[in-house]
Amino acid sequence: MLKKLLTFIFMTLSFSHAQAFAAEVLKLDEADIVVASRTDSARSSALKEALASVFLKNSGSPSVVMNPMVKAQIDNPEALLIQYGYSQVNEDLVFKASFDHQGVINILRQANLPVWGAQRPLTLLWVTMAENNDTVILSDSSQNPLRNDFATESSNKGIPVLLPLMDLDDLMAVTPTDVKGMFINPVNIASSRYQADYFAMVDIGESPDKVRFQLALYNKSHSGTLLQPIIMQQGEAVDVTAATKRIVTLLADYYISQYAIASSGNNLETSVSFTGVSSMKQIVEIEKYLKQLSAVKEVAVSQLSKETITYKLGLFSSVEDLQRLLSIDTRLSQIDTLGDANSYLTPQTNDNASLIYEWKSQ
Repeated sequence: MLKKLLTFIFMTLSFSHAQAFAAEVLKLDEADIVVASRTDSARSSALKEALASVFLKNSGSPSVVMNPMVKAQIDNPEALLIQYGYSQVNEDLVFKASFDHQGVINILRQANLPVWGAQRPLTLLWVTMAENNDTVILSDSSQNPLRNDFATESSNKGIPVLLPLMDLDDLMAVTPTDVKGMFINPVNIASSRYQADYFAMVDIGESPDKVRFQLALYNKSHSGTLLQPIIMQQGEAVDVTAATKRIVTLLADYYISQYAIASSGNNLETSVSFTGVSSMKQIVEIEKYLKQLSAVKEVAVSQLSKETITYKLGLFSSVEDLQRLLSIDTRLSQIDTLGDANSYLTPQTNDNASLIYEWKSQ
């Protein structure tokens, strides 16, 4: 079934529980569409749907496909098409198409639309639901259809998520009542073993005629007894699938506002230095990483010393947007320069402050 295919995609987005923080979302230039046949008309329709899906994954905003420039390109998908093919997934005939990724990005930039890079925050989901006349927490190994619903939606929107293991450690730390009641302290403590950027508590309750849900999203890097939710939302839906779609949409809307970068139209520049660089392989890794960031327009080496390399970056947006993107990659650890004596000799503003990071190859 298609849901099994999407579950696999969901798992590749989530990575293992041992892998930390931001996940690199792969295959942003590809889409899989279930088709009824291999006819020319079915292929033509699937091509347009596939390209629309690729634009959506690279921008994040559902309204992107209504932009006149994007819509014109979707009506002529062959101009960006690289290759296509078919595969049989159980009883489904799946049409797979890949497109020119840089061409897609260029069109989004020309249309002044946000671009969401491959590095995206990883979210841990604590979800309570009814199962066998009891309330349980949805686990990573659950066979409940709700897991497939989250797999489908997270894959469609390109949002890396993971579910707790619900092993003995989790069972001892968090109860369904904690999640259902939105009690932050035990969930916050239990989330520390999972190296995610954010965690969310979700409660889904079914009744004969509707489904009610509640969502609270927290930034895992924040701490303290007064930890406040970034999102606190309640709602209703016609069924569990619709509720799941609404929940993931709420998460997507927030992440897009933080990490999808539209061009400001200004010629902004900054410098970023990386320490701990001792090989050409690391330099190649850093340049590849910088070039895929949605806030970065141009990359050029400006200085190379013993174990530090400094880049001059042209930016689509602000330095603050760049810092927000850099903060979600575990290969980077920002070095505080406030205690450096040199920082007192040259007054610094937010626009020209030195950005210095330690680079840790994985």
